Amino acid sequence: MELRRAVVDGVRIQMISGTHVLLLRDAEEARYLPIPIGPNEASAIAYHLQGVTPERPLTHDTALQAIRALGATLREVRITEVREETFRARMVMVDLSGEEAELDARPSDAVALALRADAPIFISAELLSTEGIVPEAAEEERLSLFRDFVNSLDGEEPPPTR
Repeated sequence: MELRRAVVDGVRIQMISGTHVLLLRDAEEARYLPIPIGPNEASAIAYHLQGVTPERPLTHDTALQAIRALGATLREVRITEVREETFRARMVMVDLSGEEAELDARPSDAVALALRADAPIFISAELLSTEGIVPEAAEEERLSLFRDFVNSLDGEEPPPTR
């Protein structure tokens, strides 16, 4: 299976449906893979991307601590397929002896762990070609302006309206 390196472009909310979407980008070309995810996983990913450290560890922080306490590391994450309208991922773990184990995972959990472990994220080339989106040049410019705006926000809640 050919794998492409991915970069986490962010987490978005589809305004009409309220669905949280993890947006991955092919590291070498302008092809995006949007993956619907739950609100808790969206928060865990967004907190990490924004450098927010919660007072108590989140589930993904605790999971990574457990992996490390057992002498293992998360080597990489692979987003591999869509089956029955559900995205599938594999986490490749390595123990102290170098033995590998592959674990089935939800992409949102796998990405949240990969970010915390500084592990690379890959997407199968076939999945990118069937489910990926290539924005048109004008759309990419609008996305860039939107990203700049979102990145300029300081995360504070707006003042209440009277």
